[in-house]
Amino acid sequence: AGEILRETTKRQTQKFLQISFKVDKSLHKVFLRQSSSSPWCYGLTIDPTRESNIKIAYNFLSTQVWPSARVAAFTCETHVDKKWKVCELGAGPCLPSLTLASMGVDVIATDIDELALQMAQQAASKQSLENRFQTKILDLMGDIQILDEINADLYILSDVFESGDVVKGAAKMTMKALKSDSRVWVFAQSDRAQREIYLEELKCMGAEKYCSELTWRILHKESDLIQDRLILCDLDEVTVNYS
Repeated sequence: AGEILRETTKRQTQKFLQISFKVDKSLHKVFLRQSSSSPWCYGLTIDPTRESNIKIAYNFLSTQVWPSARVAAFTCETHVDKKWKVCELGAGPCLPSLTLASMGVDVIATDIDELALQMAQQAASKQSLENRFQTKILDLMGDIQILDEINADLYILSDVFESGDVVKGAAKMTMKALKSDSRVWVFAQSDRAQREIYLEELKCMGAEKYCSELTWRILHKESDLIQDRLILCDLDEVTVNYS
């Protein structure tokens, strides 16, 4: 029954995308900066006052481009080693992952939401990034051993703390990655209450040894924090660069 449901959802998703890319205004490009050469992803806008082709059978949050994703993308442009293999957890529309792929970095973007990942695959195809960009269904509350299969040098999370269960799952994923000698960069707005629960979970698991100071901090362009294996990046959405 579960397999039938997944196949039905997949067909519905593909049908929605086929319609939307042709005539629907719900899908729109979100550029990292105001330039024709800028990397971009697709975002989704739903107007509740009008009819839509969209059936709400997925997590609406996963199709939005949040300010933390923009900060993560800019940070990756500056600090990521192009030789690294990078995995974005809870990627949603995948702006950081698509930015990295445009730099020539091998990327795996993961999310539990199939629609978000199909939007990202379409964006990668339109930008000729398929050779560097992969997607994978992954539940942050799922089995942490899946990270052994991914085996990335760097894991990125941006504003994934939507519930207490997700927070705990993200903390377990973080520790699994760190114990496997990978790096983890986490981005979250200062008004996200759940991020403090995530921080407490990390403290209980002994994450202090993977960074110079286990706290949320602003990561500047020339920051020496980049040497830490674990970086918790604080941001204020009113200061985010949208250009």
